[in-house]
Amino acid sequence: MNNKIFLQFLCLICFNNIVVADIIVRELGKEGDEPKPFVLPYAFASEAMGFVAGVAGGISGLPQEQNSFVTTALVSNEGAAAVYAFFNNYQLAKNSHMFMDVSLGLGEFPQQRAYLDTSPPGDSPPAGSNDSSADNFFEAEGFSNWLEIDFKYVFNIGNAKSNPINVFTLSEGLLVGGANGGEIFNPFKSGRTYLQTSFFHHNRNYDVDTEFPLSTTGIGFSLNYDNTDFPVNPSTGSFLGTGIRYDPGFGNNKEWSVAELEYSTFFKLPKGPLTEQQVLAFNAWTSHTITDTPAPHYFGPTLGGLFRLRAYPIERFHDLNAIYYSAEFRTIPRSNILRKITFLEFANLEWWEFTVFYEIGRVAPNWDVKELHSSMKTDVGISLRIMANNDIGRLDFAWSDEDAAVWLMYGHPF
Repeated sequence: MNNKIFLQFLCLICFNNIVVADIIVRELGKEGDEPKPFVLPYAFASEAMGFVAGVAGGISGLPQEQNSFVTTALVSNEGAAAVYAFFNNYQLAKNSHMFMDVSLGLGEFPQQRAYLDTSPPGDSPPAGSNDSSADNFFEAEGFSNWLEIDFKYVFNIGNAKSNPINVFTLSEGLLVGGANGGEIFNPFKSGRTYLQTSFFHHNRNYDVDTEFPLSTTGIGFSLNYDNTDFPVNPSTGSFLGTGIRYDPGFGNNKEWSVAELEYSTFFKLPKGPLTEQQVLAFNAWTSHTITDTPAPHYFGPTLGGLFRLRAYPIERFHDLNAIYYSAEFRTIPRSNILRKITFLEFANLEWWEFTVFYEIGRVAPNWDVKELHSSMKTDVGISLRIMANNDIGRLDFAWSDEDAAVWLMYGHPF
């Protein structure tokens, strides 16, 4: 595992919940569970941070059934220290279509990697660009802090009409009731359409001199149409989203703005004699910098890491524009082996899934169809995923001609 970016797993652990904030997942035959607290100590060793010890804890179902609160803190013998907290899915009033998420991260690390130039690149491609060298990066001591507050309004149409919180019913981890959509593509008859407003502040610091912006404070808007059957583990339907992030230039920042467009679609294949579910999943995403001034390299059009071009390090590629495509074949074998592991009963393990995937994409200084589809970066991979406590855990292995990586994360990449 690329331990140098293991902390990204901790700080991203709950981000996927933001796009499914208005749901409740229940087991067949159960009206609702009691709040579930948990405490989980952990430890690992890495070249970048040395020996790390930490503890994660949280509770779901308080003060509302769809709420979750998760926090984790860690320290290392090399001087790393961090704390993260997430409070998700809070309904602002009874029967309201408005929900709120809050997330916070504070961390100081002995080695942070950045694909940035510390001096003018000269004749060589700039660090992080599509043609840049894999060795053109630096690692330095610094901190990474952020705060985000998100408000999501679910429109009173489609499956959300008079039903602001959708209740999904599962049997052995598979959907048997409460499908969100997927049969027809019509926001007024199927699926959920929502407008999300995000207020963010992100700040990074490296113990080296760089001319690139590292702090940003601004607002984001996104309009999304989720027409999948079950957002946590889609098997049919599609997702369409568009958004914009904007920093008006607070403090010493320069004004920047970035727009995004994403589309995912899912096709359920017939069951095989040894399979419980088979799905073909496709994703397309593009990002465009509207202003002349770029966003910070970690917040603009980037590729590499947990979700896009997984064989490459986080933020390996960044520029003013990006495009990306992915295809996955997901299959759940007929097996109850996980449910027989008695000492893991607290995790409510239901099934495991094997996935193969292919990814392709690139970054570029201009949003030009021909340029963005030339000299593209590719990778292939396999993934082992499990359904635990009504959520997806995944372990990805990815390979490219430049690098290889192993990722541990919650939720499907799309």
